[in-house]
Parts: sequence; structure tokens; C-alpha cells
Amino acid sequence: MPIAKVYVPAGSLTPDQRREIVEGIHAVINSVEKRPADAPTYVLINEVPTGDWGVGGSVYAPPT
Repeated sequence: MPIAKVYVPAGSLTPDQRREIVEGIHAVINSVEKRPADAPTYVLINEVPTGDWGVGGSVYAPPT
């Protein structure tokens, strides 16, 4: 069974956004693998604290 890991800045997603991400990733994986719609797909959303990751050569800081 597939497992997808998603890393996001801490506190950046609402519960509805989390649900949309999980539903979307599940749908894409099942579509690509030609699996039934109810086949299990695990989606792990990991929140990364500010200052613990970088983008474009700089430490990521969310807009204020």
C-alpha cells in the first residue's frame, strides 16, 4: 500500500486544507496505479517548525 509524505510549515494548513491534500493525493495515486477508489493510501502530513528548513538557499520564514 502506498505511503505519501508531505512536509509543510508548522501551522500553515487549515483542517479543510489537510483534508483536501489527503483526498487529492489518494485520488492521484489510485488513478495512476489503477487501484479501486477504496484501496488504502496513507498520507502523512508532517509540520516542520519555522527555522528548521530552507528554500532557495535561505532558511524559510513564513510571510508576516
